Amino acid sequence: MAMLGKVDDLTELVNPRSRLGRGLALLQDCLAGRLPSVTGEIAKLQPGETRRVAMDGDAVYLLIQCYQSKQRSEGRFEAHARHTDLQYVWSGRERIEICDLRASQPKPAYDTNGNVFFPISDGAHSHLLLQAGEVAVLLPQDAHAPCLRAADAEGELVRKIVVKIQDAHLPDSGAEENPTDAAAVEPAMAALNKQE
Repeated sequence: MAMLGKVDDLTELVNPRSRLGRGLALLQDCLAGRLPSVTGEIAKLQPGETRRVAMDGDAVYLLIQCYQSKQRSEGRFEAHARHTDLQYVWSGRERIEICDLRASQPKPAYDTNGNVFFPISDGAHSHLLLQAGEVAVLLPQDAHAPCLRAADAEGELVRKIVVKIQDAHLPDSGAEENPTDAAAVEPAMAALNKQE
């Protein structure tokens, strides 16, 4: 079941030694200014740009995004076989539609990367409205259509950090190897900036 709230509030609900706990701690580091390269990068992104920042290979990584929210007709559901998404709205706001992938008929097939995509139907779905400063935790069974316009809005410019966490329920084995997330992110961001 998807969760919505403030990062600090959700952090109190999860095991801090899980990968999900690590992902929330990463967001806390961003909010506290301990990851200035990430927060600086999100401010510089142009609409339509996305940057990936590796933390622990495919186990934990960040997507930093800037885009115009879109009409529902332009959206589609996505789900990930092993990854949980922490979708944090840095600025702007957006609506996310959610449906239980397990209840979807017919069952959509995963691609070779463990992702599934399918159109938004006219069926009843749950809706989340994310304001700046809120995070949605979307589990593998939560098919989600992100980046949608709020009902009362034209397209808004949204800046977002998505933390992708593989097998979020597992203990975070990377915690001992990388004692602080800031220590892992800063070199990754420096390498990313050199590539440009």
